[in-house]
Amino acid sequence: MLRRVTSSIVQSRGIKHTVNVKWVRPDYVPSYKPEKSGDLEGLPPIPGTTLGKYYAQSEEIKDAPESVKKIFSVAHLGQKEFSLLVKEELKSRVRRHKYDDGTAETRSAGFNVNYCLNLQKIVQEQIDRRKKLMKYLRQYDYKKFEWLLEKLEIEYKAHPESHHKLSRKESLRKLTEMHCDDVRDKKLDEYRNLLESQQGPFLKQKLDALKFIRSEQADLQMPITVTEQDIRKVEEQLKEWTVKDEIKQQARKKKKNILLESD
Repeated sequence: MLRRVTSSIVQSRGIKHTVNVKWVRPDYVPSYKPEKSGDLEGLPPIPGTTLGKYYAQSEEIKDAPESVKKIFSVAHLGQKEFSLLVKEELKSRVRRHKYDDGTAETRSAGFNVNYCLNLQKIVQEQIDRRKKLMKYLRQYDYKKFEWLLEKLEIEYKAHPESHHKLSRKESLRKLTEMHCDDVRDKKLDEYRNLLESQQGPFLKQKLDALKFIRSEQADLQMPITVTEQDIRKVEEQLKEWTVKDEIKQQARKKKKNILLESD
C-alpha cells in the first residue's frame, strides 16, 4: 500500500499543470492616501496675501502700507501661520459657537488639517484619533455625524472588525476557485446555447406531431386528446424562439463586423 502511494506521488511530480493562475501581491496603500483615510478634499484655498491669524485682528495693520502687510502675510510668515489659518477655516465650518474648540466636530477638523498638510510622521495617529471621534459621534448623534462628513468633505471608513492576513496560498486557492467557476459557467453557457439552437427544430417537429395526432383522432372518431389550446401554445413558443434566434443572429453579425473592422 505504501509503495503505491509513494509511486503515485513520484509520478505526479512531473505532471504539468494546465491551470494558468498567477497571483500578484496587491500594492501597499499608505494611511495618508485618500482612498484609505477617506478624505475627499485637499486644503482650502487661502491666498498668500492673507494676513496672519492674530495680525489680522490688529487695528494698526488696516491702515498700514502694502509693504508692511506683505511682511505679515502668510506667504512671508511661513508654514506655521498657514497651518493656523487652514485649521481656523475648517473649524469655522463645524463650530457650534465662537469659543467651541473641544467638541468632537472641531477636534475632528483639527486632525483633518494635520492630514492635509502631509505630516506623514504623525498622520496615522491623527487619522486613528479622528476615526475614534467620528465613531462616537456616529453613535450618539447620527445627523450631526452626516453633517460633519458633508462639511469637512470626508468619507467615514471604520476600522475592520477583524484583521485578516493576506497569504499567497489562500489567494491562489481563491483564484483557482474563480477559474473553475469560469470554466463551469462557460461550459454551461455553451450547452445552453446548444439546447436553445435545437429548440426550434424540436418545436416544429412537436407542432407537426400534435396536428397529425389530432387529425388522426378526428378521422378515426376517437376521443381527441390534443386540444387547440395545446397547438396554439406550441405555436407561440415557436414564434418566441424565432424572434430570439433572429436577435442572436443579428448580434453575432454585428460582433463579426466589428472584429473585421478592427483587424
